[in-house]
Amino acid sequence: MSYQEFLEERDKIDCLIQQGYYIKNVRENLSGAFVEFELKLPDSSGKKDATQTLHIKNADARKYFSSLLIRQMKQTQ
Repeated sequence: MSYQEFLEERDKIDCLIQQGYYIKNVRENLSGAFVEFELKLPDSSGKKDATQTLHIKNADARKYFSSLLIRQMKQTQ
């Protein structure tokens, strides 16, 4: 696990969030977490996939998306 790996995974997560995706589902196992993102609003042009899945291996990156997930849940309440 390296800091560079964390930065790369954090950037991928942030990129999807900035594109309008939200965290829909998380599956964790011994090899990390599979985080499923879904577009908040469907892309009418069809250029973007409605769902994206990231395999998050770094522990700090898992903490990072967990904090985003908690914030997301608070916003929807």
